[in-house]
Amino acid sequence: MAERSKTKEKILRTALGLFNNEGESQVSSVDIASVMGISPGNLYYHYKGKDEIITALFEDFDDEIRMVLKAPVNAPLSLPDNWVYLYIIFEEIFDFRFFYKNLSELIARNPELRARFSRLLALKEQTAYALLNTLREAGHLEFEEGEASALSQRLAQHFTFWLQYHDLRYNMASPKSLIDQGVFSALVMIIPYLTRDDGFSSRLEQFLQGQG
Repeated sequence: MAERSKTKEKILRTALGLFNNEGESQVSSVDIASVMGISPGNLYYHYKGKDEIITALFEDFDDEIRMVLKAPVNAPLSLPDNWVYLYIIFEEIFDFRFFYKNLSELIARNPELRARFSRLLALKEQTAYALLNTLREAGHLEFEEGEASALSQRLAQHFTFWLQYHDLRYNMASPKSLIDQGVFSALVMIIPYLTRDDGFSSRLEQFLQGQG
């Protein structure tokens, strides 16, 4: 990624905060300039419109989420790290949540994002499968043929549409509650495949009872 000027970086951070908190569709380039205390012309000198800002923000998000998602694909995580890692995934998505809350409209306006999001979905599936495979190889999970792949797809879908569902179902929640519920729902999908051969299943169920 090319190094950005301080002004460009400030524009992106300001836009990200406004998009996340007020909704991307409710924020204009003029709004971003006004919050920053600069003229719209000054903002336009750096980014020629809101869609160019969104593209730059997606590049940041894509870089960050790929680094997170590739970790268990490149090397298996330790057992305790799997649960911490789920929180990291949901926190990363939450930091750029406007993409997920307004995905259909953003893709319609910028078709290039469709292919890039599709590649992220594929990586999410690979990541979920790597996590499940680590637990299977450790003897904690047991799958029939095809079940691990199917569960990986469901988890990838959950990562992608969790915020939309929560907004429609519950409307308002604190960031911590949103992320806790995201992790909780992911673990609920996994728990039916536990082998219950050691203390791992009871520890996981205790965690779920504390979150539910």
